[in-house]
Amino acid sequence: MKLFAATIILIIGRYITKAVVSIFTKSKLAKKMNDSAVGFVKSTLSIVSKLIIVLTAAAVLGVPMSSIVALLGSVGLAIGLALQGGLSNFAGGIMLLVFKPFELGDYIVCGTEEGTVKSINVFYTTLVTPDSRRIVLPNSKVTDSAITNVSVEGKRRLNIDVSISTDSDIEKALSLLTDVIAKDDRINTAEKAPFAAVTGYGEGRYELSLRVWCTTDDYWDLKFDILRRLPAVFAENGISLARPVLDVTSKS
Repeated sequence: MKLFAATIILIIGRYITKAVVSIFTKSKLAKKMNDSAVGFVKSTLSIVSKLIIVLTAAAVLGVPMSSIVALLGSVGLAIGLALQGGLSNFAGGIMLLVFKPFELGDYIVCGTEEGTVKSINVFYTTLVTPDSRRIVLPNSKVTDSAITNVSVEGKRRLNIDVSISTDSDIEKALSLLTDVIAKDDRINTAEKAPFAAVTGYGEGRYELSLRVWCTTDDYWDLKFDILRRLPAVFAENGISLARPVLDVTSKS
């Protein structure tokens, strides 16, 4: 009968855990919290509820609570020593929720990894890259790394660097750079006027740079459009490129 009762507790407890998580999700408190904090609390509630249910089932089976406490203490110490990284991840998750360096949906660069934040859980933060790869980062690694939040400001400066041959007209090339983007509505001239200048030179070439501001959403489309138009505009006006316009493989 004790085994039957313990089994029933485990079965019912599974549904109780789901109900507790569901009640929290629909509560006014959850609606006041951001999505990342809600996901973290849901994970914590699920783990704590399951632990309580297992302990209750053990008590019903007649296992002395003093023995359970002693066992949990010993196991907890052993696990704590073996899983110091896990505890660091948990602490890192709390820090992410408190200080909020990013939220769900933000595009971030963390160390050598980058992508859109998909979830922030008790131990891990999940990113999705532009080519649909899922990256799962330990929270301790996230908090110990420099974090670049690309989305938070809502605007970005677009940098286009080109090299032209020394037999080309520099002033004409600079004028063409600004003309290419002059009529594009995606350029945010209110933030700062487009800037084009000679930024360096080398053997047989001049280095030119174009700097414009745009919204984060328009960044990639605008960048690719300018890169597509520049070679044709330069060729039509007798400006020779010394090397390819730009390495466009960057994901940030």
